[in-house]
Amino acid sequence: MDAVRVTASSGKIRVIAEARGDVVVERGQNHPLGGVLEVSGSDDGVVMRVPTGTDLVVGSHSGTVDLTGYFGELRVTTRSGRVEVEACLSLDVRTVSGRVIVGAVAGECRIKTASGRVTVSRAGGPLNVASVSGRIDIVDAAGPVRAHTVNGRVELGMSEAADARADSVSGEVTIGLPTGVHPMTSLVSVSGRCACEITEGDDCAVIGRTVSGRITIRERR
Repeated sequence: MDAVRVTASSGKIRVIAEARGDVVVERGQNHPLGGVLEVSGSDDGVVMRVPTGTDLVVGSHSGTVDLTGYFGELRVTTRSGRVEVEACLSLDVRTVSGRVIVGAVAGECRIKTASGRVTVSRAGGPLNVASVSGRIDIVDAAGPVRAHTVNGRVELGMSEAADARADSVSGEVTIGLPTGVHPMTSLVSVSGRCACEITEGDDCAVIGRTVSGRITIRERR
């Protein structure tokens, strides 16, 4: 089926992906247009159920976005409010202010926020996270990673020998690699200690940059 579009000026948006063959709107108004289902909500927000694997486009001015279950391609844009995603094929999140919490993304994942902590539990493909102010935590990444924050700590855990770059203007950078992986490193901190606690090699490229903060490359714990 075509992507489902969900919008709300304020109020919580909650979408549940489950084993079903239809779309049920429990709160909000649906407006089929040109074969595309568009659901809009007012101050009460939106609550709906869709089939597992549905592609979804979400837009919210102010309010929490809660996406439960496994989705296909996800695109989420908000100005203010927390974004929480359980699992999807691919993900693109853009928010001005609010925490972003992601469970698992099988493919490409892009997250951009001006202010707010970002947590990704599992990334199976390329991952790009950018934040102006906020901590970045990547628990388990199997593909190449680029993580950048101006003000905040970066914690990155790699499950494969993939290239990784982590930058923070003000904050510590820690990158954990699997046992037996020997990276080629480039670590630079203007005011802080740089340490690679594992034997270097050429399995992957790991880059760390900070102006003020320590950079550590170590074996995953």
